[in-house]
Amino acid sequence: MSFLQRLLQFNTRRLVSNDSFLLHQNKIMGVRNYYYSTSQLESFVRDECMAGRIKKLDDGLKYFNQLISQRPLPSNGTFSLVLGSLSKIKCYIDVIMLSKKMGLVGVEPSIYTFSILINCCCQLGKVNHGFCFLGEMLKRGYNPDVITFTTLIKGLCLQEKIDYAFKLFNKMTEIGIQPNTFTCNTLMHGLCNAGEVGLALQLRNNMSKWNCRPNVVSYGVIIDTLCKGSSVDEALVLFSEMLHDSKIVPNVVVYTSLIDGLCNSGRLYEAKKLFSEMAGRGISPSVTTYSCMIHGHCLHGQREEARKYFDEMMDRGISPNTITFSTLIDSLCIDGMMKDAWGLFKLMDKLNIPPDQFTYNSMMYGVCLTGRVEEAVKLFNSMVNRGLEPNEFNYNVLIDGYCKSHKLDEAMKLFEKMKRNELKPSTIIYSTLLAGLYRGGRMKTAKNLLNEMQTFGLSPDIVTYGTVLDGYCKDGNMEEAVELFESMEGTGMLANVDIYNILLHGLFLAGKVEDAKKLFNEIPNKGVQPDVITYTTMIKGFFRNNMLLEAKSSIIEVEEKGCLRDARAYNTIILGFLEANEPAMAQHFLRKMLELNFAPSDSVICLLVNTISADDLIKM
Repeated sequence: MSFLQRLLQFNTRRLVSNDSFLLHQNKIMGVRNYYYSTSQLESFVRDECMAGRIKKLDDGLKYFNQLISQRPLPSNGTFSLVLGSLSKIKCYIDVIMLSKKMGLVGVEPSIYTFSILINCCCQLGKVNHGFCFLGEMLKRGYNPDVITFTTLIKGLCLQEKIDYAFKLFNKMTEIGIQPNTFTCNTLMHGLCNAGEVGLALQLRNNMSKWNCRPNVVSYGVIIDTLCKGSSVDEALVLFSEMLHDSKIVPNVVVYTSLIDGLCNSGRLYEAKKLFSEMAGRGISPSVTTYSCMIHGHCLHGQREEARKYFDEMMDRGISPNTITFSTLIDSLCIDGMMKDAWGLFKLMDKLNIPPDQFTYNSMMYGVCLTGRVEEAVKLFNSMVNRGLEPNEFNYNVLIDGYCKSHKLDEAMKLFEKMKRNELKPSTIIYSTLLAGLYRGGRMKTAKNLLNEMQTFGLSPDIVTYGTVLDGYCKDGNMEEAVELFESMEGTGMLANVDIYNILLHGLFLAGKVEDAKKLFNEIPNKGVQPDVITYTTMIKGFFRNNMLLEAKSSIIEVEEKGCLRDARAYNTIILGFLEANEPAMAQHFLRKMLELNFAPSDSVICLLVNTISADDLIKM
């Protein structure tokens, strides 16, 4: 009989053995040289397993060896309890090895044993081996039930074999085995992880066909996926549907998913409202809930409000975790508020909350931002001393700090150290180092580094191209710059507005005005919209080359497009008109600049004072 024919003859059957487990009434110490009767030993081992007191492999091995030395041999149920306890502490390989030992001494596996073994295979990512155990179950006359199938479906989902999981689910229903809520939730979770939220919703809607109902987990997994996929409105509709089901009570996990989705979407008012609603239902926010609120407010520039939530959770006795602290610290470091960042960093140590690589990265970035690269080095070393392995972001922020502090030799040494530590540099690392080398005028070293990068099979991304292009332009090497630009387009990578701005600036610096004009006219045809920097570059270039009509034409165009909302653009225009001896036009744009509450630069003020009379300046 074929495997498929055997499958079609399955009958639903409980997986768990119906044997009643004996409970040990007097605690007996598990000392090897202590005498037990067989019934006493079995009772004690069952009691230890069912109470969850097997916390490490040695405990399980001790009881297994005691059981296997008994004559007559204890029941399969007791052995299976030991295997089940070991699987709970993730000793999957050991469980499989012990099951083989059971077979060698004549202990026959039960359906419970097979279910444990299938689960171990699935957890080890060896779902095919799990199907082998399923085949052995069939040979021994066991009929796998819903729990067996659910275990295999979970294993397939863990290996991202969603199509096979779905087919197995359908096969299970075809042969008359009804899935339960846990089975459906398992498959929904796999579908959501694979981005198939539509199929997950369809499965949830069909659950009534199998006489099972969605529970809070069913709704929660789909809501979380919708929120992570920026489909917050759809998640809120599903949440509203869940609230109308009197048999389902939303929990903190569901609320947290929604709050996180709203915060990430900038809908902070709605997130606060939901946060209050949760408290009104008597559901206490968790550390994750608070962390989402803090992250959302930091993300959208409301750090003071974020700090209020941090203080509130501390007052309520909810201890912040590493993520909570790191979120606040990162926000402070980005804004250069290092005193407050150090305060939180020290508070973490006081509360015995260990910083992770992300925490250190934020602190290193902050101190590098203020030019204190030596402090960043100390933080880097402190991280290593804590036993944390530096990642590419840690190396990148320190390499960038060295480069911006003009310590290129130290940056190169750290780069080489990174490679010695068998951490493969990414495109990001190469781009950072290339930028530093070009700024420092080390063109030959930069070129060698670019060649090395490509030798290692790393393709330059848009940032790398921009970095190298900027280096060529600043070095006046326009032939190579144009060649690089054309080669980039040849690879199929589309230039963005930043790339065009860099090349336009270089062409004007090299006096190639006509080439710059030609390139500018090509931009719209490439599907790229010029920005304020593009227009500012063109205006500045025209002024520098005494092309006043072209400069005025570009100014009119940028005004018509509504792009003249930048202080640097106004400074460029005012300086250009002053240097072109057109003070009236300079004053006109100065008035516009002041109306927009933009402050002119020092160089503009200096030239204004030397060019325009004091009376005219006072009138403005």
